[in-house]
Amino acid sequence: MNTDLDVLVFATRLVDELGETAIRMSRVRLVELTAANHTRAAAFWREVMRTSERLLNERSGRRVASGLSSPAIAAAQPSMSPSVAYVPRPIP
Repeated sequence: MNTDLDVLVFATRLVDELGETAIRMSRVRLVELTAANHTRAAAFWREVMRTSERLLNERSGRRVASGLSSPAIAAAQPSMSPSVAYVPRPIP
């Protein structure tokens, strides 16, 4: 499982379903996990929040001045299209 691609898929799905609320939800989850000292989960949600912000900026026509947050997202960028394939995964 590639975490960076999981972040991209998760953030894309959140933005599709929740719009700008996706950023607020991921920020709340990040704070909860940081307070509970779950560092790996907090790192995941931090990347989800950043990716959601980037996706929303791209959709609104604004470009982000900084580069992409990870090499895997940069590699996936050219192949991204409006239709994203859904891969069902069991909830742990």
